[in-house]
Amino acid sequence: MSLLFLLVRLGLVLGALGTATWSILAVFGFAVPVLDLLNHAQILLLPATLIGLFLVTVLLRGNWRKAAMIYAFLGVAASANVMVPEFFASTQARPAAPATGVVRMMTHNLFGMNYAMDKVTAAIFAEDPDIIVLQEYFGEQARELHPLLIERYPYYVRCRGGKRANLGLYSRIPFEQVEDGACPDNAYVTERTAHILAKFHTTDGKAFSVITTHMDWPLPVQRQQDQLDKLSGVLGGIDGPMILAGDFNSTPWSYALRDFVSRNGLVRQTVNLLTYPKRWFYLGAWRDTIPFLPLDHVMTRDGIVVHELHAGRPTASDHLPVVFSFSVE
Repeated sequence: MSLLFLLVRLGLVLGALGTATWSILAVFGFAVPVLDLLNHAQILLLPATLIGLFLVTVLLRGNWRKAAMIYAFLGVAASANVMVPEFFASTQARPAAPATGVVRMMTHNLFGMNYAMDKVTAAIFAEDPDIIVLQEYFGEQARELHPLLIERYPYYVRCRGGKRANLGLYSRIPFEQVEDGACPDNAYVTERTAHILAKFHTTDGKAFSVITTHMDWPLPVQRQQDQLDKLSGVLGGIDGPMILAGDFNSTPWSYALRDFVSRNGLVRQTVNLLTYPKRWFYLGAWRDTIPFLPLDHVMTRDGIVVHELHAGRPTASDHLPVVFSFSVE
């Protein structure tokens, strides 16, 4: 029995030190991009390192205890350095909305295996946005969803392309699509991503742009980095107030996304908003889960003021919608 206890204690201590090691290695993700993958798990690493610090404090004695506590504390500090500012940023009050000129917008990844368009429609109509941008908007969804939306949202555009290049934009506000060759109409093109760029005007005549896209997963690392670099080139050519919304398949804790936001002069409005995975396939079926990753983002620049932002109701997608209200300065 004592041998079993020793083995269990050793396993817990090694697990605690191993978790601290992952958190410390994540700090160096700015220099070694593959280590940045660890930052996507910060929401798990922070509580795990805290538990690890408690375990080494309780289970060890002597000099080993002191050394292990210092190492475990470094792991906690490394994760807290990323997570704590994000938490406090989410508690900041937003500017009050003006009496006029407020626009409501929704961004949503429909999920390619979601065929419950009645739930999608119900979520959209419940929020009553003026502008909707959709990702993973495949032909199967469009055949059912488009007729349900077109009466309320007569202005629309769709991209039909590779895996992440199926996008949609619906609006009750007229807009002008910027034809920059990044919105394909061919499901057999090799380009995996796309974007829709549209120019709008508020009721009081203020111009603003909306761009939506869908990035690949962060592994392989270079593929997503290339996609972010390409998108940066597009953003560099957009003047005036702008909204960038979509599924970035990247958490805000990663250096990759933080660098993208910084170098493009963006403000990330989706702070501490967990949207994925709302559904997961296990035990032979898709089942509801609790989201723990913030992958769907809203970013703004140059005079867009966001007054309220929240996650919308579930729609049978593995992502929750993001809904927000804004005005143009």
